[in-house]
Amino acid sequence: MISFSDMATMMSYGFRKAIGNGMLMRSFWAFVAILIMVFSTLHFPPENLPSNQIKMEQFGGGGSLEEQCSSITFEDIFLYNQAIFDVRVNDDWKSAEVDAKAWINWSLADDIREDLDAFLEGIVPSGGDGWLSTDEIDAMVSIAADCLEYSITRIGIRDGSPHRGGVGVSWMNTTWEDDQTNIGHFNGVPTRHSQIRDCEGFSQDGCVEVPVIPSSERDCDIGINESLGADECRIELWLNATMVIDGVSDPNDFTVAFNSSNMSNARLDFTFPAIPDLRMDIWEECEGRFVGADEDNPLTDSAPIRGSCKGDGTAIYELTTNDDGSLTYTLNSNFSREMWPLGEDVFADFTTSPIPTDEPPTWTQQAPSDGTWIPIFEEGATKFSSWEEIASWFDDESGVSNLEVVCNSGGSEVSQSIDGSLWINVNGVSEITCEAIDASGESTGNRTWNVGVPITISTSALTLQDQHPLRISHSEAWTEHTIVRLAMTQDGKTSEIKEFHKGNSTHQDVVVYSQGVVPGPVKIWIEVLVGEFSFQQILDLGIVKESEPPALTIGSGIFDGTMWRVAGQYSDPDGEPVTFTIAIDGQEIGQIVVTGNAWESEWIDLRAFATSGLVEVEVTGCDQSGKCTTTATTIDSSLIVEEIPDLPDDSGESADSIPASGISSLVIAVSVAVLFRRRRW
Repeated sequence: MISFSDMATMMSYGFRKAIGNGMLMRSFWAFVAILIMVFSTLHFPPENLPSNQIKMEQFGGGGSLEEQCSSITFEDIFLYNQAIFDVRVNDDWKSAEVDAKAWINWSLADDIREDLDAFLEGIVPSGGDGWLSTDEIDAMVSIAADCLEYSITRIGIRDGSPHRGGVGVSWMNTTWEDDQTNIGHFNGVPTRHSQIRDCEGFSQDGCVEVPVIPSSERDCDIGINESLGADECRIELWLNATMVIDGVSDPNDFTVAFNSSNMSNARLDFTFPAIPDLRMDIWEECEGRFVGADEDNPLTDSAPIRGSCKGDGTAIYELTTNDDGSLTYTLNSNFSREMWPLGEDVFADFTTSPIPTDEPPTWTQQAPSDGTWIPIFEEGATKFSSWEEIASWFDDESGVSNLEVVCNSGGSEVSQSIDGSLWINVNGVSEITCEAIDASGESTGNRTWNVGVPITISTSALTLQDQHPLRISHSEAWTEHTIVRLAMTQDGKTSEIKEFHKGNSTHQDVVVYSQGVVPGPVKIWIEVLVGEFSFQQILDLGIVKESEPPALTIGSGIFDGTMWRVAGQYSDPDGEPVTFTIAIDGQEIGQIVVTGNAWESEWIDLRAFATSGLVEVEVTGCDQSGKCTTTATTIDSSLIVEEIPDLPDDSGESADSIPASGISSLVIAVSVAVLFRRRRW
């Protein structure tokens, strides 16, 4: 059962985290959107509601209650000091009854009341008034219950072979049953509060409210048994729900998967129906994956190898055999809130099969064969292999994470980091010998590999050329056949890849094409293949592609009285955009319009240069890299003829002039036409 005080603590802390670092803000905005939808269906005493209510949506999506809540977890809505979840699987394995209780204590209880009041501002008339009422908190809890029906359970229960999710296996296969999710609360509005009063304004019969900011002289009733009174320093929440299980037909072998991301001080008790000889086979804590509103799993797309996870100890478990023969699996999760966000999956494999015979660990087909040459990128301290790779080399019934992987090298230091990866200090070509030992001291046997840097890459030119010269230098200590693949790379785009095989010389002078490379830094993409092994690397040798200036042509221009314009064409070898300026005798004048690969000036008034005789016109085009080209032409400004129209003689009438009466008639006719057109419109 979850107490309302716990739920309040949860919510209070969540609001603080949202305000402090934005971690849960999206969840709470969605929650408010849900609140708006539910309140719109309620009937309250008539009162003028604000007309400018803000539409607040979770995750930016809006939509139905199901759409709003289907990507969040219980903890996205409520944050708590402590919570206990009791999950009792029914005999048919089709559903489970879930009871939960959560506590929110001390200052967190204060915070949640203040947060709830703030979020209700603009939604209900009494929101944001500094007081929290029984009507308000009851409505919020009711909305939360409706939302949780569609939320993520975090729980997966699936029969068959042990699994860790992955392609084709969705472990998160449980849902909440419709209309079977109930949330209750205690002490959201403390009845023993010294300042409690009847609700003012927005209220129902029997409504009372308390200030959200506690008095500095308040009494938290720490001297009495908490069961006897309700003080303002705690809130309790409780949850009752039915969980639907879709994935168990034969419970003799099943996996319980649970995502414990960002769960602090939470305990889950899973009780299974009595099954003879039911036992836990493997339990492991796997780091990295999130579920919920802030889901972001950049490096956890693939499922981990069963038995390979090295947990951080934030989750622990215990097993209890009950008097009726049933088995209870207790999971405790305790992430420090200061370390959020953290993603984690916990897997527990259950079976009725006999405990397997302890066999020596074995090498897998993914492990390097004995005598393999393994290329690395550089000498010195370097990562030889990640734990994920190492875990794929061995197999043992107790899980790879329980094996001791021992590696050594005659002249080179080998160490294993806290994440399980192997590091080696390589000088030339080093031999490394490895084995895995189980808890009984049995070994896979040794395998020895040659580890070293097979090639280095250099260049004699730092300015990029169309066929850029590179030198491949082969290590004399490296005897295994090596294939080298090279290309230019820039902004994630790679030029044509060229492949080279080692010849008789320790040096190979080669060229790599640079088509499509734009001005700026250019790096070298390299792939080295040695038998079944390869590595890829991006090298920065300091190569730069310099920009080439654009090419311009200019025409002779055309006159129209005193106005003149000129046009031409351009091209940029690097494909960069080009901007233009035009100047006459050094004075910048006019604008240039670009269309495709052509440019054209606006009409330029040359009257200011009419007495200058020959004038020089310069057009300058500059590319994005600042490389410019100027082209010029000369025009004779003395050829400009300024035409002045003849003015009519006021003293006489010409044959073509309009008589005065004719002018008046024309004006009247135009006016009538305008009026008639307006009437038509």
